[in-house]
Amino acid sequence: MIVPAIILLVPLLAIVATEPSAPSQPQLPPPPPRPTAVGTPFRLGLTYTRVLTEDGDLTNDQLSTNALGLVFISPSTTYVRNHFAIAHQWESLGAYSARGFRIDLISFGYPIHLWSSQLRLDLEPIFTAVRGEVLFVSGGGRFLRMEGGVGLELSATFRRWFVSLQPLAIDFRYWTYRSSAFTPQSQSGLGRVFPFRVALGYEF
Repeated sequence: MIVPAIILLVPLLAIVATEPSAPSQPQLPPPPPRPTAVGTPFRLGLTYTRVLTEDGDLTNDQLSTNALGLVFISPSTTYVRNHFAIAHQWESLGAYSARGFRIDLISFGYPIHLWSSQLRLDLEPIFTAVRGEVLFVSGGGRFLRMEGGVGLELSATFRRWFVSLQPLAIDFRYWTYRSSAFTPQSQSGLGRVFPFRVALGYEF
């Protein structure tokens, strides 16, 4: 009985083997590659700052204040890049004069491309959270100022050389600490400082 059963199953197996299989589901194409982020290069520049006017607490509009130094703008592949600046600052009023350092510790810029060709134009809002001014008074004494502010910078770049102007800026001075030669030593308030900045440098 086993042999006839096997003989009957052979044609059935052949029919099943020849039947077309169910159509397979079409494969989806692979996802497109993620676009490569366009980064901004490292910038190194010589910067000059002139305080045009100042008013409010912790300020003196009669002072003549200038600063000359270096600005380091870090490369970035996002919409924000870091600005770090260190400068030699000097100020004077009559017989009073002081010299020291001006340091932008925490500062961020958001560059917006306006024009791209051989000449590239960028508009960059810059937010400075922490700026310190350490000054040494001629004849004795020293003090520390803390500021923060916002500015709008326009830069032009040609063959990796760039020049930038910051005609619109306002800084807020909120704390001053002085050595024992001054009274009071610590003061807080809100002063408004309006600087003009220009920078010349190179992209790497």
